[in-house]
Amino acid sequence: MAQAVPTDDILAVLQKQEVAWNKGDMSAYMQGYWQDEKLRFVSDGDFKFGWQEMLAAYQDNYSDKSALGVLSFTVDEVKMLSNEAAVVTGYWSLVRMKDNPKGVFTLLMEKKSDVWVITQDYSSNGKS
Repeated sequence: MAQAVPTDDILAVLQKQEVAWNKGDMSAYMQGYWQDEKLRFVSDGDFKFGWQEMLAAYQDNYSDKSALGVLSFTVDEVKMLSNEAAVVTGYWSLVRMKDNPKGVFTLLMEKKSDVWVITQDYSSNGKS
C-alpha cells in the first residue's frame, strides 16, 4: 500500500472541514485547527489568537444553517515548506439564500502530534 504524501493529508483536512461545515457541525469543522492559544487568524481586519476565540467568532457569525450556507474550497496550491509545514492558498465560497460571499485564503498548516492542522488562517472576503 502506498503511503500518502503530505499534500494528500493536508487536502483531506480541508475536505473534512468542508463536509463538517455543510452538515452544520462546527465542532467537527474546528478540528482542522490547532487547538492552542497560539492559533492565529485574521478577523475584522485584525489578528486574533486562540482556538476558543476562533470558535466563538464562528459561532457568532454563523449562528444557524442559513448563515452557514454551503461551503466549498478550491485549493490553488500546496507549497511544502518542510516535512512538517506547508502554505496552502485557495478560494472559498458560500452559497446562501440571501447572498454568495466568496474570497481567498492563505493557511499555514503544520504537523502537530502527527496530525496536520491549520496554525494560521488569513481569509479575506471578495465580492459577493
